[in-house]
Amino acid sequence: MKYLAYAERKMTLWCLLIIFSFGLTSCETTSLSEISETTDPPIVIVTYENRAMEILNNSCIECHNVNVQEAGVRLDTFEFAFLEANNGRMVSRMTDTTNPMPPSGNLPDNIIDDILNWVDNGILEN
Repeated sequence: MKYLAYAERKMTLWCLLIIFSFGLTSCETTSLSEISETTDPPIVIVTYENRAMEILNNSCIECHNVNVQEAGVRLDTFEFAFLEANNGRMVSRMTDTTNPMPPSGNLPDNIIDDILNWVDNGILEN
């Protein structure tokens, strides 16, 4: 059910972006952050620096860092996190209910939604 709500939010985001892109007829450049501020409620674009890094530091770094690289995975820098997010492995492991990551159990839905937002919006650093 949580993924249905996620899919609906994703579709809403795309629809809003399409609507706004047709409405921008001037030569002025409008950034995604400027567009997101004009919606109610504002669309939050998750980046590595504004949210993903915090999630990874709190939930993953203990086992996936420069010194400990469980399953050959390292998540302690943007570059390494980008690789895992880009190949789909990060989301796949975070949403796997039979072999959850972290091993203590799946992260709360709102945390997973933030990671999905980050990935779906281009795995932005900042």
